[in-house]
Amino acid sequence: MKKLHNIVLTSTMITVLAACGGPNKANIPEYDDPLINQNRVGGELAFSSPSLMKMGESFRIAGDYTSALRVFQRAAVENEAHVPSRLALGQIYQRLGASDGAITYYRQVLDIEPDNTDAQLGIGQMMVMSNQPLEAVSYLEQVAEKSPNNYKIYNSIGLAYDLQGLHEDAQIAYGQGLSIRPDQISLLNNLALSFAIDGEYAPSIQLLSKAVNLDFSQTTAQQNLIMVYALSGEEEEARTIGKSFLTPIELEEDLEHYKWLKTLTSKRRAQAIFLNLTSFPDEEEADVISPNVNAVKRQSVVSLDPKKKMLDDILNEEQNEETEVSNQDSMPFLAGNYHIELGSYSSLDEVIKNWENFKEVAPDLLSSEKLNIEEVVTADNQEIYRLNIGKYDNRNAAIELCVALKVINISCNVMNSDE
Repeated sequence: MKKLHNIVLTSTMITVLAACGGPNKANIPEYDDPLINQNRVGGELAFSSPSLMKMGESFRIAGDYTSALRVFQRAAVENEAHVPSRLALGQIYQRLGASDGAITYYRQVLDIEPDNTDAQLGIGQMMVMSNQPLEAVSYLEQVAEKSPNNYKIYNSIGLAYDLQGLHEDAQIAYGQGLSIRPDQISLLNNLALSFAIDGEYAPSIQLLSKAVNLDFSQTTAQQNLIMVYALSGEEEEARTIGKSFLTPIELEEDLEHYKWLKTLTSKRRAQAIFLNLTSFPDEEEADVISPNVNAVKRQSVVSLDPKKKMLDDILNEEQNEETEVSNQDSMPFLAGNYHIELGSYSSLDEVIKNWENFKEVAPDLLSSEKLNIEEVVTADNQEIYRLNIGKYDNRNAAIELCVALKVINISCNVMNSDE
């Protein structure tokens, strides 16, 4: 039995009022910077940088990325040394999977503030998301030397090593992150998966058991535990755990997927798990599993909801005139209906509580997403509620967001909405 509870989260948008030609003072905006003059910029009254940032953040929270981009760009143009606007632009482009745009603005930030960790980490994360692990490791290790106490850097380094099949190096990186944040759930999950991918099942199960006890969403660690037991050959134990939060059909489908994972090399297994792949475009070429940067941008920026349609058109306008990338260089474009699952809970109150927690951790990625609550009956006849987000036109777009969430320590799974 499935029941969908659609909850549309609304946000308040700030309307920018431009003064008209008349002398009515009521139309003149208040300035929070007493030194700003009221000369027009591009035909509009000038606003202080803080005012523009507040407007841009309001648009971004509301999911109106087109307006947010324009406001942040205006702040950047009016102040050539303004870091917050450029960082915000980079984060929006990163959110949309537009690698070139994100990296361009992150580099502008670094031109102004060479040691800005947020921009450095953003560039490294884009490399991981674009499946450029070799470049990501080289870059992020330099960042870690300057910011040795940032556990997120080590998490991204670990992912990059695992994607290369260098699992021992990945485990060292995750361990460095855990030495800073011993109970960080994403690091525990990723370290456990790295052990399992490399065939070390006992330490993987031990770590995941700890994560199950710590993780407020629980489902991801439990799902990983099922996978590890299945990979280790203990299918009955996997079934026992899976019956508590999976439907009979889902459990069987997952077990079949894990059988496929077991046939892969450790490098491919890591790529399939961390990049949410269910197949490879060329079984003869083990190293070619994802598109180049331009292909990622073209496939991942799709219309997710009406608010983003205008921005999607803007981002894709230049791409429409480019020569299409050949099929052998790109990941299959899997059309259909997909969503992202962030956890399963025993009550609706738990779903709402944890959804608010997720949005606090990743406001740029999640503030504009719609929450869909799915009620299902598990294999052991228990009712649970799943926290799902998004409605994606193709699987690659859903993967792009899920990988971005994993990079910033939010676990997730890409699901087919039609199944």
